[in-house]
Amino acid sequence: MTMQTKLLNTIKGHSWRYFLKVSALALIYFLASRFAISMLALSSEVSPMWPAAGIAQVALLLFGQQMWPGIAIGGFLFSLSETPVNILAALISAASRTLQAVAGTYLLQRIGFSPGLDRLKDIVGIVGLSAFGSTLINSTAGSLIQCLTGLSSWSRWGAMWATWWVGDAMGILLVAPLLLTWRTLPENRLKRRQIAERAMWLLLLLAVGWLVFCSRTRAAYARYPLEYLPFPIVVWSSFRFGQRYTALANLILCGFAIWGVARGSGPFLKHASSIPQALLSLQAFIAVIAITGLVLAATVAERRQAEASLRASEASLANAQRIAQLGNWDLDRSTRQLRWSDEIYRILGLPPGTIEPSIQGFLTYVHPDDRELVRTSIKAALFQKQPYSIDYRILLPDGSHRTVCEQAAVNSAYISSTVQDITDRKQAEAALRSSEERFSKAFHASPVGIGICTLTDGCFLDANESFLRSLGWERSELIGRTADNLGIWVNSEDGRRLAQILREQNSIANQELKIRTKAGEVRDWLVSGEQIDLGSTQCLLIMTSDITERKRSEEFRRAAETAEAANRSKSIFLANMSHELRTPLNAIIGYSELLQEDAQDLGAEEFVDDLKRISTAGQHLLALIQDILDFSKIEAGRMNLHVETFNILTLVEEVVSTIAPLADKNANILEIHCAGNIGSMQADLTKLRQCLLNLLSNASKFTRSGTVTLIVTREFGSIKQAVSEPKKLLAKDSNSSNVSPVLTVSLSGEWIVFTVKDTGIGMSVTQLDRIFDPFTQADSSTTKKYGGTGLGLTITKKFCEMMGGDIIAISELEKGSTFTIRLPATINETLTSTENSDR
Repeated sequence: MTMQTKLLNTIKGHSWRYFLKVSALALIYFLASRFAISMLALSSEVSPMWPAAGIAQVALLLFGQQMWPGIAIGGFLFSLSETPVNILAALISAASRTLQAVAGTYLLQRIGFSPGLDRLKDIVGIVGLSAFGSTLINSTAGSLIQCLTGLSSWSRWGAMWATWWVGDAMGILLVAPLLLTWRTLPENRLKRRQIAERAMWLLLLLAVGWLVFCSRTRAAYARYPLEYLPFPIVVWSSFRFGQRYTALANLILCGFAIWGVARGSGPFLKHASSIPQALLSLQAFIAVIAITGLVLAATVAERRQAEASLRASEASLANAQRIAQLGNWDLDRSTRQLRWSDEIYRILGLPPGTIEPSIQGFLTYVHPDDRELVRTSIKAALFQKQPYSIDYRILLPDGSHRTVCEQAAVNSAYISSTVQDITDRKQAEAALRSSEERFSKAFHASPVGIGICTLTDGCFLDANESFLRSLGWERSELIGRTADNLGIWVNSEDGRRLAQILREQNSIANQELKIRTKAGEVRDWLVSGEQIDLGSTQCLLIMTSDITERKRSEEFRRAAETAEAANRSKSIFLANMSHELRTPLNAIIGYSELLQEDAQDLGAEEFVDDLKRISTAGQHLLALIQDILDFSKIEAGRMNLHVETFNILTLVEEVVSTIAPLADKNANILEIHCAGNIGSMQADLTKLRQCLLNLLSNASKFTRSGTVTLIVTREFGSIKQAVSEPKKLLAKDSNSSNVSPVLTVSLSGEWIVFTVKDTGIGMSVTQLDRIFDPFTQADSSTTKKYGGTGLGLTITKKFCEMMGGDIIAISELEKGSTFTIRLPATINETLTSTENSDR
């Protein structure tokens, strides 16, 4: 951007207004100077008043010192019009006039000058600093230029300096106050009476001004000092109308005085030998009148402001007393005269002015129980000069009572007292005490740990028993120490994290962290906090809950759920794998039997034994897989019951024929005790057969050269037993998602009991407790010696429970074992299954 563009942008802005103001000020200054020379200069030596000086001073005060170019231009143009050939003198003269106005403005601004001239300080400033002080600059510089340039001789320098100084001073003293006070119109419209008074004042001012200064009658030569007649009028304006009309009166009187001297009349020519002497007397007279009027007006204005401020203060005090319900009374100790404020009446429940203020009258409104206290306190203040502060009750005319607090101060002359209604405060204090008591009880009895510490340094101020108990610290050990001092933080970052949350959110909500107790134990806490104020101290209220056990329970629960899920997955996996393994095993067993027959037919006897071993191993592996399949089905909830009616004796014969080879293998005697008329039963034949085979095979396997006994009996139980035990089964299996067996036992109460006894190795108490756990045998040596999966008894127990019965085991180490199956004789089955049996 070029310099020309910047200049154009500046001109387009607010600078045009500034240029217009400067130009207007230069023109006004020039015209005012020409007016003074042409109209006010009564001789070549004396200029009674220089109004341009007052105009320049007002312009800088109202519009700012940036208006100085207007004064400089106007002064230069005027000086150039007086001495056209001496441009340097004109420039220096314009500079001195400008410097005079700038210096006066600076000095007035330093004292806090107010253009309204309502303070005595403002009058002293404009008279002393501006009119008589700053004018020294122009008078000195101007007179020196006149003598240096040869426009005037040095012999006249003193008179010239005095003329210029007095002229500028009078211009500021008379013109500046008028312009400052009349720069705006009055805000309030005048009433007719006020307008009439001002009109009368103006007419009287004009008449007296003409009579004293301009009349050519004998009054001008009277022996009486008629020049003092304007003083009462100026004083009138000062007291009644303020600075506006006082400044106007000063200018009007100055105009009449100058006109009178110019006409050769007036009191100033009586004792003067020349016009300059007469004008000097005139200037002194006008200066005295102007200063006196301005000072009086300022004094009156300040007094009015003080009275208005006093009235406002009294009104504010009355409002404050009414709001605070605070009254006051003063008792003259010598005359016993009592005065009190209107608020005392209101405290007594009376309209102001109802009764005459007196001690006895006041005491009649004091509660009888408190009256002696008040009377004694007043007497002690009156005779012994003892101040007092007491609380007592006031009886109101309606029968209610209020509580007041009275505080009295005593000096040599008066007793001054304040009476404040504190009923609401007393009630609030009582409520606060009750609230604090309730809070204290709740604080100490709360099961939630609560601690209070300072917000700045974190020092503990108090803590309840739950908080102390959870940390293990005594109260005396905790108070005055910080969490860092006590080593509470397990992680030092937790303290800084809580402080950061508190700064950002002004509270702490449900933050989990680990703390260390006095004993060194690490616990889990749930922490919340709120900022509170205790007196003038900002504090933090900390609420804690020990969630260690809950978190451990949650961890255990999650671990249990994980284990259950893993167990279900294992069961499903085993069920699937067992099913997949059984198919090829059946093929292996079948082909081994076929090869065995072919080998016998072909006479290859050397292969027969090996093929038998393959078939036996396959059968054994198939049995193991069948056990795993059954167990996995049970665990996965996929095992169903198939209830049918069958003959018990037939079942026993089948089982005995199957188990006899295993008994013979270990040289065991197999004894069967089953009545021929035992009859039939209703159950899952396949599962019952498998249960009996499991028990008899275990008895035969763990018994050497002993006896294995199977006893089958029919028993009768109570209906209560017959019904309650299946319900127990239903409750156990109700969580199954795939099969929900609903069993109803017949009302006959018949039970079939299968007992398998052996004289084998037996079991210890510890082994017996775990015998029905899955994949469990007596011990690891048993597994190595006898083999097996450890699922037979687990499956047997599950099958018995599914059919509404149970199995119990009795054993003694090295003396054998007894297993008893107890099943209902009749089962009515209802299946709600989403899957079919996978057999």
